[in-house]
Amino acid sequence: MHINTGLNVGLTQTEIIEAILHCIPYVGFPRVMNAMTIAKKVFSER
Repeated sequence: MHINTGLNVGLTQTEIIEAILHCIPYVGFPRVMNAMTIAKKVFSER
């Protein structure tokens, strides 16, 4: 939902990916990889 909303308000795919990557130190690499998978799925559906 958040990724889709971000795209609706004008964020680019690159900006969303960069924001997700900045979360690595806080939530860990495995969770960021899960988020990247979800983001790719949302991008492909749009």
